[in-house]
Amino acid sequence: MSALVEFAAVRKSFGDKTVLPGLDLRIGEGEFLTLLGPSGCGKTTALRLLAGFETPDGGEIRLDGICINELPPERRPINTVFQSYALFPHLTVAENVGFGPRMRGARKAEVERSVGEALELVRLSDLAGRKPAQLSGGQQQRVALARALVNRPRVLLLDEPLSALDYRLRKAMQGELKALQRQLGLTFLFVTHDQEEALSMSDRIAVLREGVIQQLGAPREIYENPANRFVAQFVGDSNLLEGAVIRRVDADRAEIRIENRTFALRAGPAIRPGAAVHIVLRPEDLRVESLPEGADAGSRLRGVIQDKIYKGVTLDTLIRLDSGALIRASEFFDADDPSFDYELGERVAVGWVADWETVLPDSGEP
Repeated sequence: MSALVEFAAVRKSFGDKTVLPGLDLRIGEGEFLTLLGPSGCGKTTALRLLAGFETPDGGEIRLDGICINELPPERRPINTVFQSYALFPHLTVAENVGFGPRMRGARKAEVERSVGEALELVRLSDLAGRKPAQLSGGQQQRVALARALVNRPRVLLLDEPLSALDYRLRKAMQGELKALQRQLGLTFLFVTHDQEEALSMSDRIAVLREGVIQQLGAPREIYENPANRFVAQFVGDSNLLEGAVIRRVDADRAEIRIENRTFALRAGPAIRPGAAVHIVLRPEDLRVESLPEGADAGSRLRGVIQDKIYKGVTLDTLIRLDSGALIRASEFFDADDPSFDYELGERVAVGWVADWETVLPDSGEP
């Protein structure tokens, strides 16, 4: 996959606040790439730089290998869907969508054809004569999308466009956006702080923290093999346990002491004897069993049920380990299994699926 967009050591500050200290990122032709991170991490600034709404302090932004740092927004083959939609309330749906082509001086027949095609793409042809106030939130979002697509941009930028929708509609629009991107073969750069949204829609995700990419990869890679503690905690739910490396077993495994028990865990070569580490365990990977009085937990952790959260499909269980650490297990609810549920205060043993843990060096960062 060739790179359509490149950020090469791009820097941006606002006053004495450095937002992007030197962003390096390549986005492929036809790729759906998501910038994911907490508020203030620089993801929207990167999007605005690419759109031309801001100018970088240093480095280069390239499109098809050509630097576009000085190119004004209207001359870039890039369109943006904003969080607020920014529709003109006095114009109809068709007039909103046709605004861009009209400003470029397109003929009336060309505008009508382009608008018709764009509205058909987002399934709003029958609402062309309505005003924005007569539309639902999801319909307004589709109008904003059609207005961005009508110009057939090379890159479509989406700045948290689903955040104003309710949960059910947001889920439906996630699928529609991804299907539309595949249908058109456009390059999408999507900005969100919603990790579930990023995981479900993206070809690749760039996780940002304070303007620096912490990890770049496919959703499954980032979820199952987080590069550091920040990624592990930000992307999905996770349990982090403290451990100490006793010795290397071989090139792929190490003996690690957790909660006064020793485990042979999957660990890369950077995990050295004597080092402090964090063990990442996803809630759905844990396995909980009742622990009768006097029974040995074996190669499992020991704790007490502190709380239960019924979610319909799953039952989340909060467990206070003997060390005082609190962890969460998530299991599919099975009403036909009387041993599935637990009593508050019940003693349990906690294990996990072998090799599904991630061992990270303790960087000392929060």
